[in-house]
Amino acid sequence: MKNLLTSVLIIFSLACSNKAAEESAKLKEETFKLHDEIMPISMNLEDLKANVMKKAEADTTLKKTALDISLALDKAYTDMETWMPKLGEAADMKDSEEKVKALTTLKTEGEQLKQATLDAKKKADEFLK
Repeated sequence: MKNLLTSVLIIFSLACSNKAAEESAKLKEETFKLHDEIMPISMNLEDLKANVMKKAEADTTLKKTALDISLALDKAYTDMETWMPKLGEAADMKDSEEKVKALTTLKTEGEQLKQATLDAKKKADEFLK
């Protein structure tokens, strides 16, 4: 009976660890996909900010709008710089429920970051038209 219980516990443990590994791999792929979508946009935010501020210099009535857009661009860039190391740390974690939780949180943050980055870029692009 003791051997049967031990066998059941081992099988259950292996099944749970395989599930965590599969879920971790899926979440890692999805979260890194978000990174790959955001990164090219993020790399251009500083140039967009410079162009926005340059336009505001030529027309001082646009200064407040330019500053608001500049703050949104800065926040998107800074948030990306903060998010990326956390993503790297989570990716390096051993497969476990803790890793699944970390990647789930980072995926949610990444989706929010993507939207904030796209919103800031859109405001800047519209301003520069």
